[in-house]
Amino acid sequence: MIQAITFGIISGLSLLFGATTGLIFNLRQKTIARFMAFGSGVLICALTFGLMEEAFGHGGFDAVIIGFLLGGTIFIAGDYIIHIKGGRKHKKFQVVESKSATNGKVITLGALLDGIPESVALGISIFNGQGRGILMLSAIVLSNFPEGISSITGLRKEGFKKEKIFIIWGIVAAVTALTTIASFVFLHDVNPNTIGILEAFAAGAILAMLADSMIPEAYEEGGFSIAFLTILGFLVAFIISRY
Repeated sequence: MIQAITFGIISGLSLLFGATTGLIFNLRQKTIARFMAFGSGVLICALTFGLMEEAFGHGGFDAVIIGFLLGGTIFIAGDYIIHIKGGRKHKKFQVVESKSATNGKVITLGALLDGIPESVALGISIFNGQGRGILMLSAIVLSNFPEGISSITGLRKEGFKKEKIFIIWGIVAAVTALTTIASFVFLHDVNPNTIGILEAFAAGAILAMLADSMIPEAYEEGGFSIAFLTILGFLVAFIISRY
């Protein structure tokens, strides 16, 4: 339980710490993009060798297929709705024009859509043991930190003040931390097939998020170096998963 609380707090604070860093320091977008690319590689490894392997072990092909497709589809649908409502307008790589003004509530919902599947996966990974929790936590921190930094420039351009930015990411940090703890507590005794579906669901949602958000944004700012850094992130995470 202590580990779940600690990991939940660390994962939530990594996003808030990234936003704080973005407000204090004027980091180059290319530097932020490189962090995002490395984090993307780590997440790909975590969902492949952590979530999907575990999902198959718990529930077999049916759990993997149902959960993975359901997670990816729901994320894509939710992300599209949030995008047309203005919740992604602060991300410059998004090329489709929003039909409504950006607002804090929708941006918060968008951030939660990104973060909750990761938090559920982290909670499950902790009680599964075998070092999966460390791998998942590393992946989340390495994706949350640059995401928090990269959001600041766009939010400022949209007219958000420092206090409102802190409120947005503070809410997201709190909810994701609580989701990690709740997943650890309430999913611990769920039957293995359901656990497999939930793990595959999280994996599908995370992969959709990477394809729709993190990797395009990283490439937009970082160019061809992003591919190598993504590969490097995957390799480092794979080595971590073997220990």
